[in-house]
Amino acid sequence: MINAATSVYALIGYPVEHSLSPAFWNAAFLKSEINAVYVALPILPKDINTALSGLKVSGIKGINITRPHKESAANFCDILHEAAQDTGIVNTIKFSESSSEGWNTDAAGFFNILNKRSLKVSKALVIGNGASSKSVIWALKKYGIKNILQIARKFTIEDEKSNIEEKKTRKLSWNLKNFTNSIEESDIIINTTPLGWREEDDIPGFSNSLNSSKVFVDLNYSDKSKLLSAARNSCKLALDGRELLYEQGIEAFKILTNFAPPAEVIMNRIFD
Repeated sequence: MINAATSVYALIGYPVEHSLSPAFWNAAFLKSEINAVYVALPILPKDINTALSGLKVSGIKGINITRPHKESAANFCDILHEAAQDTGIVNTIKFSESSSEGWNTDAAGFFNILNKRSLKVSKALVIGNGASSKSVIWALKKYGIKNILQIARKFTIEDEKSNIEEKKTRKLSWNLKNFTNSIEESDIIINTTPLGWREEDDIPGFSNSLNSSKVFVDLNYSDKSKLLSAARNSCKLALDGRELLYEQGIEAFKILTNFAPPAEVIMNRIFD
């Protein structure tokens, strides 16, 4: 029962209505006998700095952050830990009276996906160049994958500069030829874009370029996704975004509560 001593945690993003986070966090609190509640808050991009300041002074213990606020969250934090400092991306913030500490549990979570399955891959294709792509690329490099291709609709000047300086990540334009060639070359393909949430979403030449030697990981988990459907029919392994939601959720629970996460409860809620 919620009372005056109940701690509050939240997910912020826009949109957040689809998120499974409140269900598994609240189930985990109940199992762990923690007097806390977890809510989802839709925050418009124009309001993010005001929202973060308000959340810090409101007494909320900690938050998770989803698109499109992960870079703004990193800029807000006083302290950045591990992958958050390397990537400039934060999806978990722990508040105290004196500071806001930020972590990138997406990066740690994606590394865990690779590591737990001992995936043998030498070349990766990352689709998209948003905040999630930076987390995925960090994890791929930590896992030891030296050859990384990245396709996006548009790269920034900073992206193009890093394309020259960072030879391990080769940036490619969004077109059929590049998709066909890069999927053919790659052992693992990761979709970090929102493509797949809508039933009509697709990627040029995607389904025709897959085969049984490929691994596909989508950070989305819509059951309407054409991409996931094609990958499940063709690839040796196809994982949806619930895998990352679980792995980053385990990491975030430990950080924000200082309790061991009830992994089975969290898994059951996410994969139910």
